[in-house]
Amino acid sequence: MLAAEKMNEILMKYLVLSMSLVLLGACSDGEVTLRSVCEKEPGLCNDLNDDSHCNLQRRDLIMQRFEEKHLPSDKNKYQLLVDFEKYSKCIELAAGIEHIKLKEKTSTRMIGYMTSLREIKRLSDETVSSDDPYLLYYHWSRNKSDSHLQRFLQAEQENRLETPELQMALVSYYSKRDREKSIQLLHHALELYPAEPTVDPEIYASLTSMFYKKKDYASAYHWALLAQQSGAFNVELQELKIYLEQAQLDHEKIKDAAEHTLAQLQLGHFTPPKF
Repeated sequence: MLAAEKMNEILMKYLVLSMSLVLLGACSDGEVTLRSVCEKEPGLCNDLNDDSHCNLQRRDLIMQRFEEKHLPSDKNKYQLLVDFEKYSKCIELAAGIEHIKLKEKTSTRMIGYMTSLREIKRLSDETVSSDDPYLLYYHWSRNKSDSHLQRFLQAEQENRLETPELQMALVSYYSKRDREKSIQLLHHALELYPAEPTVDPEIYASLTSMFYKKKDYASAYHWALLAQQSGAFNVELQELKIYLEQAQLDHEKIKDAAEHTLAQLQLGHFTPPKF
């Protein structure tokens, strides 16, 4: 069953790439770029801001609009919703900045913001009946819909949440209800990453916090090291070191364990450490 699902995933990715190249006839090297998308399909770009604000969010949004248009799916709609939200949050702030020399620049930011609100509502309305786990999570987390939550938890029972992202979504539900299960879910999220992964550093931060609350300072220090190494968090390690010294635990050995965990993740063979 899993092999078939993996094969379907590979075929879908191949189809997206093939369709993209055919539809764009893009660059000479076959790469789909922001410029080629906007030249071939200006409707995906013209209702957004045209200045330098929110460049990264705008680029991700346009490329996702292109993918969802040519290969519509619930998963692509979910990602498009998320990208619109990120763009909307950024451009809302930028729209309030008065552009002294070019007033029309401020106007295009407002146009982009209004586009984001309109498209978020449209996509939300289109997907409200979907049974896709990502969209179930979206409608629960954004709209506090209990019916979507119950269907999302049912998907957990059916083992349909076997991705790191969906495990993290489950943690957002269980974190205030069941700490031990939340830790298990975070560990399982790491088990689901392939070799040479780009791990969501929020997993490290969450594990640090949960083990700290359990007063398991060795585990907390272990995950704090990885959180710090990810570059996403400025973790204060000195307090944890003090607790380790009081418990007569060797923080150098825990550092070695953290390096071992990192090596495991790079190979795609994570197992939870024990102290």
